[in-house]
Amino acid sequence: MVLESIWFTIALLVITIVLLVDPKSSSMGTGNSSVLRAFSSPRSGQNFIYRFSAVLITCFLILTILLSYIG
Repeated sequence: MVLESIWFTIALLVITIVLLVDPKSSSMGTGNSSVLRAFSSPRSGQNFIYRFSAVLITCFLILTILLSYIG
């Protein structure tokens, strides 16, 4: 079934993103300096990955519920 293939692909993408993205790399400094705070904020690429993974997880959960009602 097509939905099961999409569900499986999304599951693999979520697992891959979780394993490849290091959340500690976005927090380099913990001082009060404005320079350190600028470096500790996530980059735009990291924000994209976080948002993309949130969308994938949401799609995964919706497809899981949909497949449980169909199957």
